[in-house]
Amino acid sequence: MKQLIWFKYFFRNFIYKLRFFNSKINIDPSAYISPKAVIKIIGGGKIVIGKNCEIHDFAILMTYGGDIIVGDDSSVNPFTIIYGHGGTVIGKGVRLAAHSTIIPANHIFGDSNIPLHKKGIITKGIKIDNYVWIASGCRILDGVIIGKHAVIGAGSVVNKSIPDFCVAIGVPAKIIQKIKS
Repeated sequence: MKQLIWFKYFFRNFIYKLRFFNSKINIDPSAYISPKAVIKIIGGGKIVIGKNCEIHDFAILMTYGGDIIVGDDSSVNPFTIIYGHGGTVIGKGVRLAAHSTIIPANHIFGDSNIPLHKKGIITKGIKIDNYVWIASGCRILDGVIIGKHAVIGAGSVVNKSIPDFCVAIGVPAKIIQKIKS
């Protein structure tokens, strides 16, 4: 049995090294990365995926110049988008449900004659602490810190930090309950 597990990790590691050859993508061999997931370094940065993580079909991780770090035992479900711009750190045991979006950047806007896409962006980064559950269809915006054991309800837009052991829902997300620790 141990030989079979060793072979599985050895084979995965070999496949990941081929798939992400010569890039700043570091994936633990115990992690499962779907062949249909999109994982790319764009404009610099790095991607680190920890032990026993799962990155499912059609999930997208793109650095856009920043780092993306996914802690051990975390899962990124189908059609979830994680960008790196100002840095995205996801703790251990985090569950990111399908169709959620994490974007650590904001456009610079104003009423000048320069088109929005040429004004640049502001980046603060996003941190999601350990054992957080982000339900389906959530949007996590730049500068947010989500505390450990927090729950973000489906369809919520998180534009302000959420403390440890809290449940937040809505647009924008508001704390509706504190969880007993």
